[in-house]
Amino acid sequence: MGILIHLYLFNTGDHIMKILVVDTETTGLDPESDKPIEVAAILWSTSHKSILIQVSTLIGYKQEVPNPVEPINKIPSELLGKSFPYQPALKLINQMSHSVEYICAHNADFDKEFCKKIVGLNVPLSNWIDTQDIRYPNSKYCQGTSLNNLAIAHGIPIVDAHRALDDCKTLTKLLSLVPNLEEELKRASRPKVLVKSFEEKPGTLSKMNGFKWHSIIPYSWAKYMPKEDIASLPFSAVQVSLEESINAQERKS
Repeated sequence: MGILIHLYLFNTGDHIMKILVVDTETTGLDPESDKPIEVAAILWSTSHKSILIQVSTLIGYKQEVPNPVEPINKIPSELLGKSFPYQPALKLINQMSHSVEYICAHNADFDKEFCKKIVGLNVPLSNWIDTQDIRYPNSKYCQGTSLNNLAIAHGIPIVDAHRALDDCKTLTKLLSLVPNLEEELKRASRPKVLVKSFEEKPGTLSKMNGFKWHSIIPYSWAKYMPKEDIASLPFSAVQVSLEESINAQERKS
């Protein structure tokens, strides 16, 4: 009954829906070998800064799925092999995702890859925004762009971190503090290139600006960002090719 009511609200024809905030919980960090075990989505009005619909579900499997990170996300392995009707939740997320301008996630590439592995979840892949690229009021006081770092810097309590719906709620609270949010979303949606920082470790400024160490390019600070923003970085950086950078590193090794 709850889902039927939500669908009625969704189809009222009132075009106030703007973005879909998505988060996943997984058994690890590798989309090739690890599994998605929970997905949540919040349909959020940017003009009203209000939740319209929220949905969260564990992902069921035919047999128990080992969850090595259970101490972090508190999702018991034995639950994942149980039979429960989670497909209607996926259908609702699908319907929401096809009616918004942007799909937003913190570390969007990660969540997008795991969403692709969820059977029955068919969200668009072309209009995702990484909310790490948003300029938040207190970003300059953060040592990094993680959701927890940003939330703490903005006085947002961390409740049940690493559960998908709670992380989505934290992100909507963070987004609600951004002036001219729609302009920021458009700015964050610009095409990106791979950029390598020449700042040496510990790379404090690189980390503050969202660069990741040894994540994209081996033993380097790197991130994907709009080419036109490179000149405004407070350290030396340059656009690079991923293949050439990896080959160069391998030759050094």
